Amino acid sequence: MDRETAVEVINQYFRSWVEKDFNLFVGSIHEEAIVRECTGEVIQGRDELNRWFKQWNGSDNEVMYWDIHNIGFDYEQMTAFVEWKFKCKYKGTTYEWDGTSIVYFENSLIIELNEYEMKKDKSYPYKQDSVAI
Repeated sequence: MDRETAVEVINQYFRSWVEKDFNLFVGSIHEEAIVRECTGEVIQGRDELNRWFKQWNGSDNEVMYWDIHNIGFDYEQMTAFVEWKFKCKYKGTTYEWDGTSIVYFENSLIIELNEYEMKKDKSYPYKQDSVAI
């Protein structure tokens, strides 16, 4: 597997959520894949993953955007890291955050995906004012 294939698979996975496209989703994950969401939920294996995708997308829930900013790839470990921005509506509430995923591959499919959340609103508590101290 090379970086180009990893980028294609990751883009396909993210796009599947935005477009609510089950075929894109299934085509990007290994049958034994495990997804650990930043919410703490763990979804493992083809049956659970399929049920999760269909249930989440079979309602008024919506991924408004899931924009990728950077993808790094480690050839030795067949692992990628992805930095992204995300916004969705889930059960009537809108959520938005920045995040990172660590993605592991097997047979050119996602075998493991671990998500980490970073708050969208940033603060700079140690930034000095323009006035000299």
